[in-house]
Amino acid sequence: MRKRVVTLGLLCATVAVCAQNKLYYFPTADSTKVGVKNDQGKTIIAAKFSGAINYDFGQPITGPTVEFYDVSTPVKTPKLSPAVPCGEVFDRNGKFLYYPLMYDNGPDYWEEGLRRYVENGKVGFADKSGHKIIPARWDFVSTFNYGYAIVYEGGWQKKYEPGGEHWYISAASNKAVSYVINKKGERVNPGAQRHPRDYKYEDQYYPYPFHYNAMEQKIVDSLQQLDVINDINLVNHYEEGPRKDHLLQFEITERPTPDFPYYTVQGYTQQRKEDGMQFIISSNGKDYQYQPWSAEEPVPLRQWIITALKECKAFLEEHGDAPFRFDADARLKQWE
Repeated sequence: MRKRVVTLGLLCATVAVCAQNKLYYFPTADSTKVGVKNDQGKTIIAAKFSGAINYDFGQPITGPTVEFYDVSTPVKTPKLSPAVPCGEVFDRNGKFLYYPLMYDNGPDYWEEGLRRYVENGKVGFADKSGHKIIPARWDFVSTFNYGYAIVYEGGWQKKYEPGGEHWYISAASNKAVSYVINKKGERVNPGAQRHPRDYKYEDQYYPYPFHYNAMEQKIVDSLQQLDVINDINLVNHYEEGPRKDHLLQFEITERPTPDFPYYTVQGYTQQRKEDGMQFIISSNGKDYQYQPWSAEEPVPLRQWIITALKECKAFLEEHGDAPFRFDADARLKQWE
């Protein structure tokens, strides 16, 4: 299970935008409820949300949307429905946008620039600007991975494992089907493998989903050529097989927008997303930063590499059985 971190939103595209419209969470006198005010003291969103969440009242809310993390919502769902809403999202003017899907005891995570939302008992996808990019029309959907998601329609429900804590999707009708979609919400049918990086799912192949212009390809290639990132990624991995079978593959999963003017580049191992291997690059392709999965601020690439190599050196000294060893001292000399 991932560690859930409450964030204040995305980085503002420009300092001017934030300065002109600063928003802050605020508590009621008894701290039981939370709302949002602007820096002039005007209430933008009434204080009706649970104060049990640890909001930061001293820092402005950044990004294009405002989010509340209440587990309960006004929407009622059938007991075994997997389309359970959690939390509420508003624009910066206080207009309600959507209910995120409940996942891991909180609002859904962002994956490849999208997160799941619930509407009329169905699930779709929204982007970080608050737009409903893919309409809610399925009983349930997986998160996006490698440019694809799995959708479930025709009658699906939760089925709990022994103990009642974890559940999985189970067909509840003979009309229940599942299939693969792309980021346009289109169904994608499998075919014969044509590209070595075609997506493999349940022993079938789906077309390689990423396409780049010359500058974007240069960004991807520049990270692909930094083998030191593979050293850092593999240092505490104990998977079987040779090193070449576990090398990272980098792909652009988000492109610059007015709200977030950066490319997001994700590292995959055998088409599996590595949560700790995400980078953001300025829209001109010149500024590279490491993006922690948590709410921490991005770190300049060189700084992150040096810090990570020092941590690798300590790990290798302590764990003589680490299978993917390298000369951390030599690497540090290259980067310090």
